[in-house]
Amino acid sequence: MANAGLFVLLIRECLNRIAKSMGQLEMRLIECQRCLKCLQHCAPLVKQLLLHPSPEPSNHVDPRPTIAEAWYLTSCSLVSICRSHDMFAACLINDGVDKFFGESLALFTALIFLKDLGTKKDPSRSIQLGCSLDGPHTLAIQSFISESVLLGPSILLDASIASIIQLNQLNDTNFVSGSAILIAALLRSFSGALPPWTVEEAPELFQSLYIATGSSNAGFAQTLRVSAKLTASTSFGGVRSGELLAGKYLDASDSHIESFVSQSKEVCIKGNWQKMKVILKATCGGKKKDSGFALRPSFTTWDCNRL
Repeated sequence: MANAGLFVLLIRECLNRIAKSMGQLEMRLIECQRCLKCLQHCAPLVKQLLLHPSPEPSNHVDPRPTIAEAWYLTSCSLVSICRSHDMFAACLINDGVDKFFGESLALFTALIFLKDLGTKKDPSRSIQLGCSLDGPHTLAIQSFISESVLLGPSILLDASIASIIQLNQLNDTNFVSGSAILIAALLRSFSGALPPWTVEEAPELFQSLYIATGSSNAGFAQTLRVSAKLTASTSFGGVRSGELLAGKYLDASDSHIESFVSQSKEVCIKGNWQKMKVILKATCGGKKKDSGFALRPSFTTWDCNRL
């Protein structure tokens, strides 16, 4: 029996074949454009399915995790082609590949904002909305984020990320970038929305975001500062109206936030990205004992019997 998402994975196989092929460049590009068109056609249905609020089922196999894994692994293959072939990337931009990647990043933030972490006043709900994020699909998502943002700032500026959730306006800024919302989602992830093992990928994630936003120490520090202040103006999934997107552990004193920002800025200056794991653990509630999550998984085996 094949896992859900096999059709999407077939598109990935096609993309991987295109990447390895030594055939005529024009034909490879046409095939790549066809793959992108297939993914764009599927995207609304995948989004609708992955964001369905029904909790993790107990009496049947949830198709959402393997579909999410297939979707983001396939998106990673498309990112790899764009990063390896400038001509392909330039042509695919005209076909809307930047918007496609932006929408996939926005889908990740929405999945995270479905999760209720509770606040200082209200506990989290006992049954979480949406599919479980404890599995190999989260590995695929993290890989996609790290790789896709390196294609350039246009992906982070895509309106899809900003449109996921309505925000209260900050007093000290009139513009909230997609990178600030994405980082807020990552902070929420490490605060309990994702399994504890995901913090191992934090160094690569934050280094990629630093590079994607211009490798500016001061600029990245300001983005971190903004991300820790963002609040929802209306409820969305597990995020209450007025709640910090980054989660309850960032609902702290200004000195706590500034310590997080200054330590992160020092990492940017020295290039010691492995230290981000320690900083994030301290900022986002420490070690999560008895979290109920499983250990770090392996990617799904997609073998199936031939008919």
